[in-house]
Amino acid sequence: TFQDRTLELDDDVIEQATAADGSLPGGISPDDLKELMANPELMTLLQNPKMQDVMKLMMTGGQESLEQMMKDDEEVYEVVTKLNGIMNEAI
Repeated sequence: TFQDRTLELDDDVIEQATAADGSLPGGISPDDLKELMANPELMTLLQNPKMQDVMKLMMTGGQESLEQMMKDDEEVYEVVTKLNGIMNEAI
């Protein structure tokens, strides 16, 4: 199943996505991306259906929609808070 797989990024893929300033989209460095991708807690979180809903909402409704969803759904609040914690520790 998808959950049993690991996602590996080789240097060629990262190099193709790297901007002239050495960063990836979102301003993340290639080393930070590799560190994040190696985090099993993050990989599990990204596979959570609620987290997938959050990501879709951010692309379509923006920050205000996310904030409202976090107020309305405790599980969404928890996954977003956990994601923010992981990201803050890694970067």
